[in-house]
Amino acid sequence: MTEQPKLAKKQQAILQLLYRFRFLNRIQIQTLMGHKDPKTINLWLKDLREKQYVEWIYSTHFAEKTKPAIYYLSLNSVRHLRTLTRTIKDKDNASGVSPAYPPEELRKRYKEPTRTEVFIKRCLLIADCYIALQAKSDDRLHYNCVLLADYADPDSEYYFLNELKPHLFFSKQRGDETTNYLMENFEQTLPRYQLSKRLKDYVDYLTYEWDEDDGPPLIALLVCASVADLIYVKRRVRSLSEDKEDLQIRVTTLGKLKDSGITSMIWEDVF
Repeated sequence: MTEQPKLAKKQQAILQLLYRFRFLNRIQIQTLMGHKDPKTINLWLKDLREKQYVEWIYSTHFAEKTKPAIYYLSLNSVRHLRTLTRTIKDKDNASGVSPAYPPEELRKRYKEPTRTEVFIKRCLLIADCYIALQAKSDDRLHYNCVLLADYADPDSEYYFLNELKPHLFFSKQRGDETTNYLMENFEQTLPRYQLSKRLKDYVDYLTYEWDEDDGPPLIALLVCASVADLIYVKRRVRSLSEDKEDLQIRVTTLGKLKDSGITSMIWEDVF
């Protein structure tokens, strides 16, 4: 097998970010890495592209040139990540070695060039929410965010989320008080019957799957493509919940989320 080109540690960190978030633009990568110099980030990304570790989506059209390029993993990066291992311990505290990334998750990264625009925009939105939550963290308030790629790992403590598959899970801790959140973005292209099914999944999960043994209170945050969809979601959740009005479900529109951010006063209680 041909030896793969060498990578700097910071470039390996970029691959790890793209594995977790799937699609990121240059500004998001720079922010997540906490790096001040965009020129350095661009050099690392250019080198990764030349070595075929990442691909980009970049328009040369005049109206689109002001938008930052969007990056995703390419063939060499998947091959590289397949070679990485980690040490794990079983219940008897015996050590062993396993792949650093689940093989079934890595196989999905081979198909990144075929992802739809809707999927890519969702990934960028989740990254923006993640960054906004991290920016709000300080000595008094802390957010811990978990992505689908994180809890898809069978060894993750959050693997229990893999059945519901929310787009984002995060905990807010202020002093001794902790609150957990699930977030899902319902795209405009989602058929109504699928939307109804997902709403039932959330109602059932909050009703039957989550209890005090799983941790602090859980709140579902549902993002709707339009005001009409928001009205439908409210009505449908209420009809599904019947006498379960103690469920904590909040809704907002995609426009409000993009304009004001996930931590703003944009969320409406369903009940």
